[in-house]
Amino acid sequence: MPATKTAFDWQQIDTVLLDIDGTLLDLHYDNFVWDKVVPEAYARLKQLSYPEAKEQLFAQMRQVHGTIDFYSFDFWKEQTGLDITDLHRQQSQLIGFRADAEAFLDWLKPSAHEAIIATNADHNSLRIKDNLIGLSQRVDQIYSSQDFGSPKEHQNFWRQLQNHCGFDPKRTLFLDDTERVLNAAAEFGIREVWHVRTPDSQRAPRPESIHPSLDQFHEIYPAT
Repeated sequence: MPATKTAFDWQQIDTVLLDIDGTLLDLHYDNFVWDKVVPEAYARLKQLSYPEAKEQLFAQMRQVHGTIDFYSFDFWKEQTGLDITDLHRQQSQLIGFRADAEAFLDWLKPSAHEAIIATNADHNSLRIKDNLIGLSQRVDQIYSSQDFGSPKEHQNFWRQLQNHCGFDPKRTLFLDDTERVLNAAAEFGIREVWHVRTPDSQRAPRPESIHPSLDQFHEIYPAT
């Protein structure tokens, strides 16, 4: 399925802001850990059935959804008594790039466009991924919402990100797989806000977005 609007003029873009999980990387890794590995470990620890453990954890997740705690490994370690970082590290073989994400990063690197990662990912998660696939070597800067104490769903995140790296919203492209985050970026005034339709290679595409969408990056850049 083609992009839902004509691709923009890259000469009007100075900064490319990139989400990680579900945008650059296959969200299957994170979904597998949170949907299966963590509930199974919690069930063993609390002597619950897997369905009971999952129900309890997901109820807690719904309570903090869209807040900074939702993304915090330390918060979930405190809530569950589990070493969340270690559980993620044990499944690191599942970490991998989405579709043509590496080719897109390779195209961005020597270009005139500044590539900045803007993620809600916990720093522990970032370290695991960076150690494995060297994300920090492929972009100019990486910022986590933990750096600012506000998730990407909130305007405070975007104000602080702009203060730190000085991007011009009117000359910026942002790519993400989460609708509420894209809405916040659009509200901040970012010129090009694009939705990634298939963040998890093992699941169906996300519901249609109000924003222009893509499956692979070559839909929006001049891939060779």
